[in-house]
Amino acid sequence: MESDQSQWVFVTLLFLHQSCVSRSEWFQVRGPAAPVFVFPGEDAVLPCYLSPDISAEDLEIRWFREDFTAPVCFYHNHGYRLENQFPSYRGRAELFPGKLFKGNVSLRLRDVRRSDHGLYNCLVRSHQHFEVALIKLGVRALGSQPSVSLHSPGGDQAQLLCRSEGWFPQPAVIWTDRDGNEVTSQPPTVDTDSQGLLSVSSYIPVKQESNIFSCLVRSALPEPDWGSQLHIPRDFFPAPSGWMVTLFLTAAVTVAASVLLVIQWRRMDREEKLAEWRWICSAAAAVTLDPDTAHCWLSLSEDGKRVRRGQKNSLSDSPHRFDQRLCVVSREAFTSGRHYWEVEVNRYWRIGVTRESAERKGRFSFSPQQGYWCLDSYLSDFSALTAPATRLPLSLQPRKLGVCVDIEERKVSFYTVESRAHVYTFTDMVFPQGEKIYPVFCTWDSDKDLELLPAVSVEIKPVTNS
Repeated sequence: MESDQSQWVFVTLLFLHQSCVSRSEWFQVRGPAAPVFVFPGEDAVLPCYLSPDISAEDLEIRWFREDFTAPVCFYHNHGYRLENQFPSYRGRAELFPGKLFKGNVSLRLRDVRRSDHGLYNCLVRSHQHFEVALIKLGVRALGSQPSVSLHSPGGDQAQLLCRSEGWFPQPAVIWTDRDGNEVTSQPPTVDTDSQGLLSVSSYIPVKQESNIFSCLVRSALPEPDWGSQLHIPRDFFPAPSGWMVTLFLTAAVTVAASVLLVIQWRRMDREEKLAEWRWICSAAAAVTLDPDTAHCWLSLSEDGKRVRRGQKNSLSDSPHRFDQRLCVVSREAFTSGRHYWEVEVNRYWRIGVTRESAERKGRFSFSPQQGYWCLDSYLSDFSALTAPATRLPLSLQPRKLGVCVDIEERKVSFYTVESRAHVYTFTDMVFPQGEKIYPVFCTWDSDKDLELLPAVSVEIKPVTNS
């Protein structure tokens, strides 16, 4: 994530030395909340607009992905600048020149490829102001109709193979019998072709009785599912013997016992998780933000519980204040014990802990080696800031984030407060004995606060299954 997103944050912060922006020059850059989906070979339009809809003809417009210095499309001084354009976008990326006067800075991308899939930054800058919107382009490919074939490795065993090609992203493969009941299968094997598209293969064992099996390959898009059927005749297998009947009855008893064991295990697992959550919450700490460390573009509430990106403040510099990263640390510091706090997050945030001796000036790296142990969330990108960054499942992206630091164990763990699910743990905290550890908070969201929540109670009600 440091290479993917922090670079553009740093470059844009170079403009923060200029004077406060007048209301007449203030604008925002708006993009769609939902991804833009397109199939390979089609043209895509990534919508992006200024609000209010002032003319963009005299502004700098830069579309880029991970690398700010290698733009997808760069418009400046009333024309395109192609010197450093990313090579794969040459001749394919353009604006809508006839609509710039209406504040329309959308990007047209011709002949979309699988490699175009991902996040795009739309940065618009005047002499005194800049704004960025993030738009996701989802490249989707609907593969071939699946083929089903029968294989007999030998003996009384046989397998069905379902295969389909030309997908992106990876589709789901579902097997059903004649009654529509799902049939358990092994996880599919996935291969990638020269164009980056995926082929999936799935096997299931077939039993002796006659049956009709269907293989359904399901896309992530609201497109028709592809399915194929295969009828297994009764006489494909030899007649059942007595030992096979005994085996079947034994298997049925085993399955019933397994179901009871699973129910008991789940009950015990819930109780263990509840006990673990009570243990975490027993270390609840009250945390407030320290205005003497806040970057000059951060606005803090008077009670020190909320922060967002605002307009530039005239603040005195100090060795403890961040001067390029939009960050702030807490007033409270920890040198021993275990401590837990919760934060209601916004769209763009970076939250974790830092040691007292870590750098706060200039373009430092958010990494454990530099004394920062943080998670990073930027719309649909969610990562732990290891070196290199560790991508995390979007299903764990929280609305409320819990942070628990254990000084003696030298680790910091993150949780989703809503589901009490563990997100990630850093176990490589290196700092001298007795050095202060501070909670750290970063945001460049100007619409919604990061909000520190009240210290939680140890009396936690169990999460009920809906």
